[in-house]
Amino acid sequence: VQVGCGQNVLLIWSSCPEDTLLSVVEELRRAVGDKGSVQLENTERLLLGAHRESSFETVLTGIVSPSAIITTDPILTEIARILKPGGRLVMREPTCPVGTVTNMRSMDSLKTTLTLTGYVNTKLDVISQTEEERKQFCLALAKQRNVAAEAMSNVSLVEVAAEKPQYEVGASSALPLSFAKQKATPQAKSDAQQNAGAVWTLAANDLVDEEVDLMDADTLLDEDDLKKPDPSTLRVCGTTGKRKACKNCSCGLAEELAGEAKQDSKPTSACGSCYLGDAFRCASCPYLGMPAFKPGEQVKLSVRQLRADS
Repeated sequence: VQVGCGQNVLLIWSSCPEDTLLSVVEELRRAVGDKGSVQLENTERLLLGAHRESSFETVLTGIVSPSAIITTDPILTEIARILKPGGRLVMREPTCPVGTVTNMRSMDSLKTTLTLTGYVNTKLDVISQTEEERKQFCLALAKQRNVAAEAMSNVSLVEVAAEKPQYEVGASSALPLSFAKQKATPQAKSDAQQNAGAVWTLAANDLVDEEVDLMDADTLLDEDDLKKPDPSTLRVCGTTGKRKACKNCSCGLAEELAGEAKQDSKPTSACGSCYLGDAFRCASCPYLGMPAFKPGEQVKLSVRQLRADS
């Protein structure tokens, strides 16, 4: 794992041989030099360590062989807190296909978890292991879970590289929004007027007779439109100039309009049984005395029926 000179590095470790851990620490200290620092933290004590936020440029976890650390969501959140903006997380974690090992993430699930925790530029690579390294890795993982080593046959060791965004967790920034009404420049007004005028401007080529389909005006009128209107329906009031009688109408238009309204008004039935005949009609029925008729049928009385009995 490459670290830069002068960086502050945090190495998170779990159960591993002491000599292996010391050799990794010495290698990291040579890489960061005198201006940098390397701190150790056990994975079970990280949440209790009370590290200051934005303290480290690089955080390493699970890189000490044999690596069997499964980094939980709270630990990933804590690492994001103590990393500096733009800081790098490098970790090695066992993964497996979905559903093969309990409480172990697949590669896709691990990448999704890192994204939801706030990391960016996440990259995952499967680490190739020798037969002996593979054996030690499966034994360490099986011992941690109290299962047989054969149960870890589908597990792969993955190295993850991710970065913290270039801002602090919870940082805010004002957006350069302006809701003030901007005044249009004279040039902009002139261009808008020209564009508006061009919409209604027709060129000479737009009206070539051979290319324009004209509609016959006679087809726009039907037989009802060609009928001559009844002069009586055109009568208007001499005072109002409309077909509406004035307050003190003396020309007869008020009586004419009242007659039209009376003809248009049709008696309505309250019980819905008026059409059956007088036996089913109430005392105030408007059809009382008329013969039975079909629902919706207009009742007409003949001249004989209108003649008084002798």
